[in-house]
Amino acid sequence: MARLKIVMIGGGSVAWVPNVMKDIMLTDGLTEAEYVLYDINKKAAQTCKQFLEKLATQLNIRPSIVATDNQAIAFKNAHYFVITISTGGLNSMSHDLAIPEQYGIYHTVGDTSGPGGWARTMRNFEVFKKLAEAINHYAPGAAVLNYSNPMITMTDVLSRICTGPVIGLCHGLFENLAFIKRLYGLKDENEISALYAGLNHFFWILKARIKNVDIIQDLKKRLNSSSITNLLKDAYSDAMGFSSKREVADELFRITGVMPYLGDRHTCEYFQTYITSKQNMKKYRIIRTSIDERKKMFRDNQNKLNEMIKGTIPKEYLSRSRETAADIISAHYYGRAFTDVGNMPNCGQIKNLPAGAVVETPVRIDRTGFSPISCGSLPPVIEAFILPWTKVFAMTTDACFNRSKHQAIQALRLDPVCGHLTSAQVKEMGGRMLAAHKQYTGFLK
Repeated sequence: MARLKIVMIGGGSVAWVPNVMKDIMLTDGLTEAEYVLYDINKKAAQTCKQFLEKLATQLNIRPSIVATDNQAIAFKNAHYFVITISTGGLNSMSHDLAIPEQYGIYHTVGDTSGPGGWARTMRNFEVFKKLAEAINHYAPGAAVLNYSNPMITMTDVLSRICTGPVIGLCHGLFENLAFIKRLYGLKDENEISALYAGLNHFFWILKARIKNVDIIQDLKKRLNSSSITNLLKDAYSDAMGFSSKREVADELFRITGVMPYLGDRHTCEYFQTYITSKQNMKKYRIIRTSIDERKKMFRDNQNKLNEMIKGTIPKEYLSRSRETAADIISAHYYGRAFTDVGNMPNCGQIKNLPAGAVVETPVRIDRTGFSPISCGSLPPVIEAFILPWTKVFAMTTDACFNRSKHQAIQALRLDPVCGHLTSAQVKEMGGRMLAAHKQYTGFLK
């Protein structure tokens, strides 16, 4: 039997490799696998390789670790691919934030929805399309785990092309589970039973229980005299180190009667009212992160990695993170059933959203593949929030496959965040963003 081969596309990522690959190295049955760090920046991949080799020695395991920029060597006969890339990096992303701001759209993150997410799809499309085709060529049937944003459109692209199973992974749900765990004084989040559904960075916990406690109903009672913001004062920092004040989440809970994603920095970008008004952003204490802050975080991660290579590896790297890529690979390869949050095309898991739309729900993983779990229908108010976005995301992806600039601009016109702009303004803004990314968007005609 061939040695298990796991390829990380973006193998030079100082943000992702140390955690995701470390988790794989700490998972039974995966410790002796072949790990391939594939990156167009071979030097960055070699640096990550040095770290993993040192960690492997400390863990007393013997995987094979390869760093390469050769796609044929990296991909051939691989079993699993983990994707963690962003075409153009932070320099390209700066346009995704700066240009919309000139039209009154103040992105907080800018990697999923709104014109920032739209532009990110445009510059990532050709790269992801070629990656999917290469995976089919060199490793037909291999499973693909995608961490790259925009999660919805990029997972859609991969799912339309790849012959093997595809799943999009995001850690947004973990913030909600951590909130419930701390609020109710639980020792383990496994004590929580939760049903959640929606879109990436825009999901909703529809039902949740701790033994005989209905969490949603209990929270409704608590909110008669408090707010989600005040129920738990300590801020939760996501995997990238950012936190939210939960003012948006509190308002959406009161509107819908169910728990939204608590990461306001992402959720707010699905609503025009929050990110087209500096006054509202101040009112809801919405935090923006600049490109300079992101670049500093990148440098900090890089410095930390270099320090570990030269010095000692902290104890935190000797235990698993909350990410689940390692669990998914193990479950699928060995037939160990595992269920967690995943993004996949809708095949009925959310009844009142369009078939084929990439949605976020629980997914069961075992030897048979990745199987979304049925969540029924979303409440009408949430369906009304989400449905327009499924159309916008699908049209955006279709425009890329059709190589149609006209259709891409049409998708941007339908984006709810752009609702305050005239048709001419949207066309101008979209045209400027495509021009800023012309080295990646030349496929559009």
